[in-house]
Amino acid sequence: MTTESIAELSPEQGLFELSMLNAERAQNDFDDIMVEGLNRGIPAEILTRLKEIWEATQEIAGEVIAIGKIIVIEIINFLKANLTIAAGIAIGAAVSSLLLMIPIIGPLLLPLSTLLATLYGAGVGAAMQKGDHSGSPLTAAIALADKFFELFILIMRAVSQYWKSR
Repeated sequence: MTTESIAELSPEQGLFELSMLNAERAQNDFDDIMVEGLNRGIPAEILTRLKEIWEATQEIAGEVIAIGKIIVIEIINFLKANLTIAAGIAIGAAVSSLLLMIPIIGPLLLPLSTLLATLYGAGVGAAMQKGDHSGSPLTAAIALADKFFELFILIMRAVSQYWKSR
């Protein structure tokens, strides 16, 4: 299904698409995601935090949906499709690690610097992938993510409409 063919999904279509995603992801194992992520240079700390999301489920229309699996696999697919963003995230994580080596003040700056360096690194990677080396990297990363997740967002909006109508 392409996003051009579905400007808007009905609630029933959204439920069907979500059910199909759930069936496609049912056999996936987090260990496979972990190995693949590590092989692609995604920091283990980020992958470990994804484990909590991975385990989330939600009952929707009488069906238990592994919504966490679907979200994590979508994120991993996004990183696979946009390799320069993954490299940017890795660079941001590396900068954060270096800050730990600075005595006394390094650990105090770490939480803020980790967030900023990772976001900036991802933004730079997205801008490089688009061939844009002059604009705001964060804006480029957000635009790229919006485009990549467009179908998934449409599905979730339709499911939300279903939920509200019940």
